[in-house]
Amino acid sequence: MRTMLEPIPQVAEVETSGDLDDAMELIRSGRFNVAIVAALPPFDTLEKVAALAAEHHLRTVVLLRTIDAEVASALGGLAVDGFLLEDELTDRSLRDALSSLAKGEMAMPGRLARRLLARIRKLERAEAERPFLLTSREQQALVLLAKGMSNKQIARRLGISEHGAKRHVANVLAKLNCPNRTLAVALALRYGLVCPDDTISTTPY
Repeated sequence: MRTMLEPIPQVAEVETSGDLDDAMELIRSGRFNVAIVAALPPFDTLEKVAALAAEHHLRTVVLLRTIDAEVASALGGLAVDGFLLEDELTDRSLRDALSSLAKGEMAMPGRLARRLLARIRKLERAEAERPFLLTSREQQALVLLAKGMSNKQIARRLGISEHGAKRHVANVLAKLNCPNRTLAVALALRYGLVCPDDTISTTPY
């Protein structure tokens, strides 16, 4: 890596480290503006390095050995600026990556981009096909929830106790995997579980 980086005109200084604490100190030193980090399990180490680099305004490029499902999943939450594949690493790929970073663009090999996009599409399809197994009462509660009704108002409309209404609403949130009512209604609209007209506020009784 050093041999390939040093001849690149825009590279002023190169320092390497195989020790996490030493790498952290290099990041904190303020001498560098790009960190190239090897993605090796456990990936929490990579997360720490990326977070510290972002804190000190370094751009982070992750060097990948593979792009299997575990790696693709781990990369999803990383705040990094680019990727390199070890088996495609050349002087040219390094220059291109650094040029992309200098222009504020993300450096990403085409093969990795296609793999990640395919994974995202697969997840989206799985989400779209995911059944929401609501009972008839839970569906009714969801419709009333979309109208902006409180648990007490839902209880009155359904002719049940407030405790029963609260239980139905809690079941709806759990089955839709939503932490609050607003997100539950948004998700319900997205998947056609309620109609847009169901979101019109009504006068409670």
